[in-house]
Amino acid sequence: MIRRLLPWLVLGCAGCGSCGSKSAGGTEAAASASAAASTLAASPAVPESLPRCRREAAHVALPGEGVVVGDVAVGPKGLLVGLLHDDRGKHLAAVLRASLDLQTSRIVDVGPAFGDDPPPTPKWTGDAAWVGYLERVTPDGGSKLRALRLAHLEEEAVGKVEATVLQQADESTASDIAWSEDGTAVAAWDEDAPWGSDGGGADDARGFVKVQALLPEKRAPRVASPETSDAELPQLLARPKASGGGFWLAWLARRAEAEEHVVEGPGEPRAFRWVEVTTLDARGEPVGPGSGLVRRVSPEKGRAVGFELANSGSDLVVMVEDEAAPSEGAGARILRYLVRAKPDGIESTGIVDGGVGHGLAELVAAPVTGARWLAWTDNGEHAHLTALASNLTANAPTTLEPSLDGARVIAAWPGGASGSERGLTDASGSERGLTDASGSERGLADALYAAVPAHLANPADPANSAKPAGDGAGSSTSELRRFTCR
Repeated sequence: MIRRLLPWLVLGCAGCGSCGSKSAGGTEAAASASAAASTLAASPAVPESLPRCRREAAHVALPGEGVVVGDVAVGPKGLLVGLLHDDRGKHLAAVLRASLDLQTSRIVDVGPAFGDDPPPTPKWTGDAAWVGYLERVTPDGGSKLRALRLAHLEEEAVGKVEATVLQQADESTASDIAWSEDGTAVAAWDEDAPWGSDGGGADDARGFVKVQALLPEKRAPRVASPETSDAELPQLLARPKASGGGFWLAWLARRAEAEEHVVEGPGEPRAFRWVEVTTLDARGEPVGPGSGLVRRVSPEKGRAVGFELANSGSDLVVMVEDEAAPSEGAGARILRYLVRAKPDGIESTGIVDGGVGHGLAELVAAPVTGARWLAWTDNGEHAHLTALASNLTANAPTTLEPSLDGARVIAAWPGGASGSERGLTDASGSERGLTDASGSERGLADALYAAVPAHLANPADPANSAKPAGDGAGSSTSELRRFTCR
């Protein structure tokens, strides 16, 4: 997923600004296809006449009200989905464990959730499932703190807590945890710098990014972002062992515009935002040429709202969603930046050159084959898919996907849920192969998983009678559904 300033999806009408106009049926989507295509006039990718994806019957109903979907981990042993949901008047954090075919599932309760706490962050490391989650800490006096816990995720419960990170309890709850190929775990998070830490006052407050090694040996936390950066929303990515191992660490940096009358929201100055990146060793310490070197990836006068990281050999690929538009209503762009392991320049390529709406853009990977799918919505709230190669370059035209309108694509698995090829059929029932821009046949169909709000589910679909995940009774407000896409 492209991590954004608002990184989670609330499933239900309260989380959708146009619930009354959304439709899961193909009629409305087909009628609006020409209008949607016009938003892509600036994009180098031309939509195909036929979509890539078809909706399958397989789905899991999510229990409770006000479901919030967070980070997702996918592996051979299934899906792990971080959730918040309301159950019998309680606001709870949980993880959905589901098989790849969605035939079996259960809800693992993590504990109560408070205020703006994010959903838990599940992770696979090999065959072992882990979960990171926040807890409130009440110290005897002193600063307010919260704890980021890292624990084993068992089949039916949260297991032993293996590491704890104490954080300043400020407005931001952004954090990330990653494992290296050697099995070391590192956490990163952002905090508000103490007032006056840079010689300034409250008006000069900035954010910084901290890192801490957790496993197998816990080390003291340290500030990883430079004093010149107002940093937030950190992300970690393990570097290949063949390339030296350790981690990439990236974050969003910001700087307020000079015009005092321009604001992003109530009381919030309008700001430039860009991505910065550095390299860490397995213990979270600076490493590489110019140890501690921080490199700016995207333009410092851009308006980056989210980004995602992926390895390409020894280099790093950063996908950035940038709201800087050449004209009013032109929509955001999605750009690919190639960061060389050796600091000898950064290359940029446009993936979607405008027309991206305010909805979440999702970069999902099919494990083994690498990142393959970029899901995004245009200004008319129509869903699109851009197929990507493992190095995150577009390898086929973008397509309109009516079956995904209003849904959020959260994960993928190569070759369908069973790992075997699954053909797609057209209206006549004959198998339809999709080709890339060069005319050659694309690979196996992938299984894509999407979170679908209840108001978009088809009540006539008998599959909607499935029981909610876990053992709880009651109706579902949303669902996790599988799609086959080629």
